[in-house]
Amino acid sequence: MLKVESDAKAGYLELTVDGVVHKDEYQQAVDAVDELLKTHEQLNVVEVVRDIGWIDAEVWWKDLLFHLSHRNFVHRAAVVSDNGWIGPMTRMFAPFYPAAIRTFGLDQLEYARQWAKVGDLHRAAD
Repeated sequence: MLKVESDAKAGYLELTVDGVVHKDEYQQAVDAVDELLKTHEQLNVVEVVRDIGWIDAEVWWKDLLFHLSHRNFVHRAAVVSDNGWIGPMTRMFAPFYPAAIRTFGLDQLEYARQWAKVGDLHRAAD
């Protein structure tokens, strides 16, 4: 399942992955990004990875093409998961994206949402 939630006014997108990802769910995520980009130059994103199941090869291919054509659409991205390999993999690929990217555990989901929306909460108070 790939669940998509967005806040058009804030330019905020939240994706939750929990099991098998179908191509129609993936397309809903792409459509949500494209819709938000009509009114925002960049988006703040939270991706919650609870469990990753089977993902069709067609989805992987579409995702690669999507990222090639949407290279600079993210301002801040919070990747939230308790899966041990998600954090290291995210940090390995983060330098390839011109965005602020941080990883969080599931117990930090609310903080991750706030960070994605406004950045470093301690600095925002200064």
